[in-house]
Amino acid sequence: MERKDYVYLAGPMEDLSEEEMKGWRMELREGLLTGWHQDPIQVLDPTRRVTFHDQLGDYLQDTTRSMNVCKRIFKQDMQDIANSRVVVADIRRKMGKGTGTACEIMFAHMKNKIIILYSDPDDPIHPFLESMATEKHYELQDIIKAVRSYY
Repeated sequence: MERKDYVYLAGPMEDLSEEEMKGWRMELREGLLTGWHQDPIQVLDPTRRVTFHDQLGDYLQDTTRSMNVCKRIFKQDMQDIANSRVVVADIRRKMGKGTGTACEIMFAHMKNKIIILYSDPDDPIHPFLESMATEKHYELQDIIKAVRSYY
């Protein structure tokens, strides 16, 4: 994975249904492909991997195993971000916890990635997130246009 032309899709996953985790990501991926006449924009979606809880299985109480799983997932996500040009981050409050997403945004910022926030208009956004973002949008169609503008 030498190229750095990917789009990484950051967003909450903990305590969300599969539809909540994957719905907006699938819609964004499909939108990036529809009507685009250049090479496809490749998407790195962390939901493509087995979820944290599935990887833990019966070992939820095994702190050594759970720590190793956490570290593995963290490293995989950081590698995906490092291999991306653009990070789209779902920071909508209705999606729940965003601790991991905030960490991903900070890492992307430190790597000088283009960061596009996906927010709801009424959501108060933390000034740190606002400061690290390249752009902020409220509709997936606007995010698709923004992502394409960087390719």
